[in-house]
Amino acid sequence: MRNPTHKNTALSLAIAASLVTACGSAGSSNNNSGDGATSSDVRSSGGDGSAALDLSGRWRNACTPNGSGGGFSLDFEFTASEWKLDYVTYAEPACATRMVTVHIEGPYELGARSAQVSSAYDAVFRFTRKTVTAHSAGAVGFLSGLPMCTGPFEVGVARDIGASGCAGLGQRPIAACGQDYDLVSVEGDALRFGQRPADNDMCTAEKRPSALAPVSSQRVR
Repeated sequence: MRNPTHKNTALSLAIAASLVTACGSAGSSNNNSGDGATSSDVRSSGGDGSAALDLSGRWRNACTPNGSGGGFSLDFEFTASEWKLDYVTYAEPACATRMVTVHIEGPYELGARSAQVSSAYDAVFRFTRKTVTAHSAGAVGFLSGLPMCTGPFEVGVARDIGASGCAGLGQRPIAACGQDYDLVSVEGDALRFGQRPADNDMCTAEKRPSALAPVSSQRVR
């Protein structure tokens, strides 16, 4: 019989690795005021330097293997000033069996064109709500065993983790890190963000990525 602790550990590593690679999640400790930013760092969506970038609408990526035996998908929704993300992990690379959904939402701001990536713009994606939903009894057991991931968890019920975070999924409390400093690029119908660092820390302007991630989401028409 397999060791269930080993199985949960492997599952945790697979999900956390995918989150670091592709999800807009929190990094190291910081406050919600956006330390490191000045008034010239960020402007409201559609302001000077970002008027040509329109994120409004739905964006989704194809099923993507996570390199650890599972898969993930991203589903973004943008208005002129707010963003939402459903990040779904799956038990297999073909994305047939949902495991866990991490939901993140909040306001966002677009800044000037990136000085390092000519096709991208600087952006700040803030967090006002974070939830985690388990899609099976196995996922409930997995989430319940993660360090610093406050339950109880129930199948199909979104659990708010904004205050507590969930360290096992790379999510810190919103009070500890209330935003990501990121890059964003739209080329045709492809949306891309910055390449997340290994430690998932994008909480200050100094931590903004210097390159775009290979994963892209497509506009849903």
